[in-house]
This record gives sequence, structure tokens and C-alpha cells, in this order.
Amino acid sequence: MGSHRTARAVIAAAVVTAITAAVVLIMGFAWRGARGGRAQVSYNAVDMRAQMLDNGDLRITQTFDYRLESRGTPWRQMFQQYTLSSDRLTTISDISVTDLTTGRTYTQDTVHSPSGYGDAGWDSTCAGHWYIADITQSQSHPDPFDPELDALTATAVGEPAQTKDVEIGWNIPSTRSAKSMRFELAMTWHGVATAYDDVVALEWEPFSALNSTPAARVTGTFTFPKGISESNSWAWLHTGATSETTRLDDGSLQFTVTDLPGGEYINVVVMAERQPTSAVSREQAGRMKQRILEQERREARIASNARQREARERLVIWLIPAVLALLLVVGALVGAKRACAQGRRHTEALEYWREPPDMSPAAAAALITDVMPGIQGSRDDRQMTSTLLSLVTKGAVAIYPGSAAGYRGLDLSRADCVSIGQLIASDPRREADAAGMCTLVIMPRVYTDRAGLQLCRSESALLDVLLRASERIGLPVFDFGQMQAALKDWRQGYAWLRGFEDACNAEYQALHATVPVGVGARMLGGAAMIASWLTAFIYTAAVGQVALALVISLPLLFAATFAAQVSPRQAFTAQGEAYADQVGGLMRYMEDFSAFGDRGVFDTVLWGRYMVYAAAFGISDKLMEQMERAYPQLADPEWANVYASNDGLVYWSARRRAIRARGGAFGMHGMHGMHAGGSFSSMVSNSFLSVGSTIRDAMPQSSSSGSRSGSRSSGGGGSFRSGGFKGHSGGSGGGRGGAR
Repeated sequence: MGSHRTARAVIAAAVVTAITAAVVLIMGFAWRGARGGRAQVSYNAVDMRAQMLDNGDLRITQTFDYRLESRGTPWRQMFQQYTLSSDRLTTISDISVTDLTTGRTYTQDTVHSPSGYGDAGWDSTCAGHWYIADITQSQSHPDPFDPELDALTATAVGEPAQTKDVEIGWNIPSTRSAKSMRFELAMTWHGVATAYDDVVALEWEPFSALNSTPAARVTGTFTFPKGISESNSWAWLHTGATSETTRLDDGSLQFTVTDLPGGEYINVVVMAERQPTSAVSREQAGRMKQRILEQERREARIASNARQREARERLVIWLIPAVLALLLVVGALVGAKRACAQGRRHTEALEYWREPPDMSPAAAAALITDVMPGIQGSRDDRQMTSTLLSLVTKGAVAIYPGSAAGYRGLDLSRADCVSIGQLIASDPRREADAAGMCTLVIMPRVYTDRAGLQLCRSESALLDVLLRASERIGLPVFDFGQMQAALKDWRQGYAWLRGFEDACNAEYQALHATVPVGVGARMLGGAAMIASWLTAFIYTAAVGQVALALVISLPLLFAATFAAQVSPRQAFTAQGEAYADQVGGLMRYMEDFSAFGDRGVFDTVLWGRYMVYAAAFGISDKLMEQMERAYPQLADPEWANVYASNDGLVYWSARRRAIRARGGAFGMHGMHGMHAGGSFSSMVSNSFLSVGSTIRDAMPQSSSSGSRSGSRSSGGGGSFRSGGFKGHSGGSGGGRGGAR
């Protein structure tokens, strides 16, 4: 019993967890799609290399891997925009653009508006060219820009600065969409560095806060001039996105930024000790090394504190529901363990019990469900069938094979099984009719001496249902087809049926066989399941941390579901264990009866009651097979006429088997499609249970019962050994890019 319940609990927990895992993954993909799918143009990857020259200029090579989504008009132009400032970037020259996808090197041209051409005209006239333009006054009507003539005059840091916005663009063939288009943009930035008395410093901002194009991954390398190493240089990466930094022995700074959203900047701050041979054109008196170090330390500390505060807040958001779910799961598992201990049988079960148990068939049908989980058939169906058969064995009703119309003119209340059997066997039409219907007879004694029948409460309640059906039909003899038709619209029938169900429950409760257990475990398990689902929703839908949902929420959900399912609902009392021995032992005895050599003479009265309880246990067909093996003479109609005719259940089961052995219709077809090997009890059950369903169908409805930002560190001698942090922005360039 325990292993069966454990297996069911494991399967249920696995199914619930698997379904939730699928939902979590779907939500995770949807979350990422919602974040990454809004931008029509984005970067799959960006790689940047910046070489600091002896004169303080920067030689920059940038590789852009574009992703272009489909839109109403084709894509025709890529661009990068930068801000020139007289105190940090005076001009941009030595520009080249290469299409790395096709290998084509673009040539310089003037600005062309993409909206002024058709696809063919654009591709033949404009595609394959790049331009640089002044967009300070207007982006839609840019002015020409000459890197030499229009360069800004360098001014010292802190003095009033002149600024210009320039755009470097290149015209691509008309493109509806593209998963990947790779271009290399190379250029020289002039007047970027400033030489102080002790150091040379600069800031390079390839992406500013004004950049609206997101990037899945950005990699970069900043290299110092010869003679500068890690020991005499410093470098910092400012960004709020997830990043890594590495300092190499030659002082180079390598960095990686993942999931750079639009509106997030990347600013590289570098500083190197000034060499005697320094050729930096912009000079400014004063010592700056310590000021820059202190500023970066302060900004790093502020950023670190902010990250710690955000991390603590995230941990609180993540851990509170997880800890709550964990506590509930632990409580549910402890409760389930206790409930299982209470539900475990404390006495050694009897192997066999040979007498009908000391309880009604309806109570036995309920108890066997607790003794042997997984028993065939629902408890309600077994209670109704076994109680009806019990009314037959007590003489309250009789059941004959065939429809009521086939017995017209016969007094079935006085008939005997042998004469009816001979009547059926004498007419092939009657034999065929017997294969598809049963007729029920309410015996006269019900009306004259009901008390003498010694009916239990459930038997009496079911008899009342049959009497009400008889009143609606107008006859005490009716077949199940007539009964079903008469009760089809019986709106009060549910009340009589409920009276029978209440009687069954009352009889079972009167045994005091079980006590409720595991209520707390199931409540805690249900609460833990809800808490686990809540954590999965928070991790996945709110912050996009699918991994947390998979490694935290799903194991908790599995354990919670298991605890709720494995906990038994009832535990046997001492008296209940004695009753459990009776029903369990009797069921095993019925299933193994043919193996006993001391079974004695055939006793139809005892076997009639066996068939009643076999129906309560859901093993009517197994019992009939055992009876045939034990008493092969049952297959002889003459023997059955003599020795089994005083009990209708045993007689008609034997007759059914005998006719089946001869290939007759009664045996070949069976009642309501039952297989030929089924017992008469099984046939009666199939017919009668459809009546119960009909009554229920007529019942009135009202009467029914991780954050995506942060850093990791590696390398970095001569600088703070940390990844990027949310320091100041506003370095030279202020890059922002896109496509149109």
C-alpha cells in the first residue's frame, strides 16, 4: 500500500514539475523576446580596438555585426554619430568602411537621403559609399564636413569648449531584413589625450547614454604606446551593464560587456605616467594622477555600494518567497512522514479470511479502497452493485436475464430459476434477448414483511429507490431499460440516491475503522506548491532569471507536490485493522479459492454472499473463474439445476458459463457488451450503474455537490582590480549608432 502511494506521488510530482518547467521556459523565452525584440536594429556583436598614439590621438577600428528586422521600408544606411569637443576630440580623419560580409571596401561620397531613391536607383548610385557630415544643426539636412578644414581648435580642459556633432554613415544595398551584416569602421580621433605634469589621461566613450541601439555583446581592447606597461598605467571601464575587464602585461585593457541595452554607456578612462618623449599636443599644467585615482576610487566605491544595495534588494526579493516555500516544504514533508507512520498497519495482516465480513457490502466496498488502493471500479459503483446483489440474496428482489417484455404473462414473483432457464434455452430469441438486458422483480415480501428481511440501512435505502422507480413505471416488474427511461427526467431522484449514498457513508463511519490523518501535510504541501509557483513567476517573469526557477522553484515544487500526494488521508484504528484483516483476507481467499483442497461441499448460500462481496471488491469475474476451477460440475446444466437453483446469482452465473461453453448467444455477447467470460454480477452491475448515472444527470444544477547588471574581475595590475562600474560618462566621442 505504501509503495503504491509513493509511486503515485512521485508520478504526480514529476508531471506537475514537468508542466511547470515547460511554462517557465516559455515565460523565459517570452521575457527575453520582449526585452530584445523591440529594437528594429540591434548589434549581434561589436568589437572595438583603440590604439593610443604617441601624440595623444586614437586609432580606432570598430567591427559592427548588425541585425535588421523587417519593416515597411528597406534598410539602406548605417551610421555612427560622435560629438567633437575642442577639449577632448577635435576631429576625425583617416576613415575607411569595409563590408566584411562581402569583402567590399566602400568609397567616400556626399550624403544621400535614402527616401529619395527607389531600390534600383539606390543600389546603383548610392550603395557602396560612405560619408562624413556635420549634423549639429540638423540630422535631416546635414552640412558637409572636412576633417581638416572643419576641425576644432584645441582648448585646455576646463576652458569653454566648442562642440560639433558629426555623422559617419555608409550606404548599403536595399535590404529588407538581415540576421547578420558585418562592417568594419576604421578612423583616427585627434586631440583626445591631455598631458599633465605627471600623467597623460584620456576618456574614450564609444557608446554614450544617447545610444539607442542595443548590443548582445561588446568586446574591446585599449592599447597604450610603446614603453607603457601595466606597472605605469591605469585603466577603468565605466558601464552599468554586465562586464569583465582584464589588464595585460603591456598595460592593455581588454573588456567585455554583455547585453548592453539602449541608453547605457561605455566609457573607458585611461591614464599613463608621462614619458620624457611625450608628443601629446594638448598640455595642461598641474599634477592629475592622484586626483584621477581618488575620483575613480570614489566612483568605484559608490558603484560598489549601489551594486551591493541592489544585490541585497534582489536577494530579499528572491529569498523571501524561496525561504517561505522551503519552510512550507519541510513542514509538509515532516507532516507527510508522520501521516505515513500513522497510516502504516501495526498488525500483521491475515493472509485469508473465509467468512463474510462483519459489515454491510457498502461498508466493505469503502473499506477495501483504503486497504488496497488501486482497486478496480469506483467506490460508489461497487457500493451500488454489491448492495443490489445483497437485496437479491436476502429475497427482497429477484433478477432474471432478458427484458420484461419477454416475461409478459409470467408471474416472476413465483417463478424459479430452473423453469426460467429452460424457457430461455428453448427459444433462440429469448436467449438473444437475455444477452442484452436484465429484469428486476420486487418480491411481495417487501410489501408484507419488510422488517423480516433484516435489511441494513444502505440496503433499505437502495430498496426505496427501486420502489420509487416501480411507482413511476406502475409495475413491480421492470427491466433496466424501462427503469432508465422512467428515471430520465426524475428531478427528485437525486434526493433518493443521495439518501442511499448517505446511508453507505454512515455505515462506514459506524465502523470507526479509520481516523483522518495528514490534513496538515496536505495543507502545507498545497501552500508550498503555491509558494513554489510564486517563486518561479518572480524569477522568470519579473527578472528573467530562468536558471533560478529551474534550480530553486522546480525542486521545491516537486517536493511540495510529493508531500501533498504521498500523505495518506486515513489511518486505521485498532478496530479498523481487525476489519481490514477481514476484507483483505476475504478478497485474497476469493482470488485463490481454487488452490484450497479443504473447501468442502458446494454451499450456494455462502457463495451467494461471496458474490455480493466480490462485487464490493471489484473481483466478480475473478471469483467466478475460481469457482469454476474449484467446482467444474457447474458447467453441467443438469447439476446446476439440482444444486445451484436456490440462489439466483450463483445459478445465472453458472448458466451463463455453461451456455458460453456451448457457444450460445447468452454466453457469446454478454450483457451490455461485457466480455463472454464476465459473471452474471458483472452484467447486472453494467446495466444498473447506467441507471445511477441517469439519476445523477437529472439532478438540478443548484443541488449538485538575478539582475542583468554587475561585473566580474580578472587581471589588472596598475589599476583597480575590478570589472566595470557605474562611474561617470561623457568621455570623448559619445558614440551613438543605428540604421535607417
